[in-house]
Amino acid sequence: MTEASAQASTPDPKPVVTLTRTTLTRTTLAMRLMAVGFRFLFRAFARVRPSGLEDLPQSGPLIVVANHTTLVDPPFVAAWLQPALGRPLQFLAKEQLFTATLSPILRMYGAILVKAGGSDVEAYRAAVSVLRGGGVVSVFPEGTRSLDGVMIAPRAGITLIAARTGAPILPVGISGGHRFLPSGRTLPAFGTRLTLRVGRPFTITLDPTLDRRAATHAATDEIMSRIAALVDPDQRGRFGGDTDA
Repeated sequence: MTEASAQASTPDPKPVVTLTRTTLTRTTLAMRLMAVGFRFLFRAFARVRPSGLEDLPQSGPLIVVANHTTLVDPPFVAAWLQPALGRPLQFLAKEQLFTATLSPILRMYGAILVKAGGSDVEAYRAAVSVLRGGGVVSVFPEGTRSLDGVMIAPRAGITLIAARTGAPILPVGISGGHRFLPSGRTLPAFGTRLTLRVGRPFTITLDPTLDRRAATHAATDEIMSRIAALVDPDQRGRFGGDTDA
């Protein structure tokens, strides 16, 4: 094998990713311009209906939780919540998203890398560190997209973080995302109704009368029920109770 052929057969190296624990409390000009750009794009392709963006916490730790149905949920949430909060949202993001293309943007926003394969202690510690610094951590508790839009079983990680830090939780409901950009499609469905509803902050505590596993499960269900109250009824699944958001 010649040197040239050896070089040609060598795959492109993966970007080196380090875990951030940096708390971002102010938006940069680039972040503000990106938010404006995304709001323009979403409004150009969809009938966007945001609500509940008034009187949101402008400082202090905050956990933003939302249901997850499409690849564009993170920029959709950030495009409206970032200016409403006046600070960046630091998303918990899967390791595979840190590609050579997306990694610079994720780093700019202080995204927290979550390794594949279940529990990630370092991501947990990084999220706690960001919250203790007064930052905003944003997460989709389901951990993956619901392809039909119906809310699915969550993971308990964000519940443990909320219980550990005492940070307020801000529930967000996204409706219509699975119709706007269904799985497998490259282009969005023009004119789809896309709704973003923001609830009121609340806190959770683990019930001391239950064992830790049961208490964590109950608190996680409460978080999901708060989100469910903000989405269309056909997307609530088993979380469609009467909990006020």
